[in-house]
Amino acid sequence: MTPHHLHALAAAWSLHTARQVLAVHVDRERRHNANGLLDAAPILRSPTYGTRHAPGDHGDPTGTLLLDTRPTRDTTWSDLHRRLTGKLRWLAQQIDAPGAGLGLDPLALLMTALPRLQPGTAAAIGRHLVDEERWVRDAIRQPRPTQPLVGIPCPHCGERQLVVQTAGPIDAWTVVCATGRHCTGPDCRCGMPGAVEGVTHIWPRSVVLGPVAGSAPTTGAG
Repeated sequence: MTPHHLHALAAAWSLHTARQVLAVHVDRERRHNANGLLDAAPILRSPTYGTRHAPGDHGDPTGTLLLDTRPTRDTTWSDLHRRLTGKLRWLAQQIDAPGAGLGLDPLALLMTALPRLQPGTAAAIGRHLVDEERWVRDAIRQPRPTQPLVGIPCPHCGERQLVVQTAGPIDAWTVVCATGRHCTGPDCRCGMPGAVEGVTHIWPRSVVLGPVAGSAPTTGAG
């Protein structure tokens, strides 16, 4: 997979774990209201439905969306959950993900379809997923789960500032460099197959830690 695919899948897994927390808030909200413990559901400040991106090149199946500049509104956890589900369902439909429209979990459909998408389409979907992840994590007040990869030099710059993105199963974990440097393309010393110029460096965890990465701890020896 290209870096575009890896970034999109990392956002998808992070969104998956954040959505689980959001669902807990929704369930608690509903139970409290059903038991008459609250006069009204807790109110949050949330952006209205929209996107900050106008993604895609010519032929991109996600199309182009206008920037939503409407003011924020008061909403509840249930409102946020419905908004997220609607956006994910729309994204799954845009790429004709198998099973879209059948009432299946749209995020699961997107995660299954992502590895087979063209790099440009994966990048466009990834930008949407990052946007969704950002506002959900802002709402639940939890950052993307990460761990420092102690003592391991970056394959690109050699600095020991690698971070493992730990959302999802261990096989889905990815590694990024905290320096935030960008790839220079196929000749980049990052060594990433499918390297794309201008994309922030990202590697599968197994590429950085080697073939035993699946059983090795996240932190490495100096």
